[in-house]
Amino acid sequence: MGGGHHEPFKVPDYKIYSNYKAFPQLSAYEKRLSRLGLKDPWIRNYVWLFDRRFENVQGILTTTKNLLKVGIKPGLIAAVTVIAIEEIYSKVKHGHTSWGKTH
Repeated sequence: MGGGHHEPFKVPDYKIYSNYKAFPQLSAYEKRLSRLGLKDPWIRNYVWLFDRRFENVQGILTTTKNLLKVGIKPGLIAAVTVIAIEEIYSKVKHGHTSWGKTH
């Protein structure tokens, strides 16, 4: 069931997640915990959140730029088109536009 639709996914080796000390955020987190006398045995599970080799971790600035780059032009075109259609309809139906005369 469900087979044959996509290429087989490659499961990453678990050892790549053991390098959590290479990430400043996780290293600082571990130091804060050790100052309190605590230890997080699952800290390596958070490596993927900070590893920029993964596609989903690009940073907020890059993600925002990509979203704006992809969506701003069609969004502006759609907005201008809808406003123009509404104003033309208002002019034909009521004899004035929304900014030309008060109700």
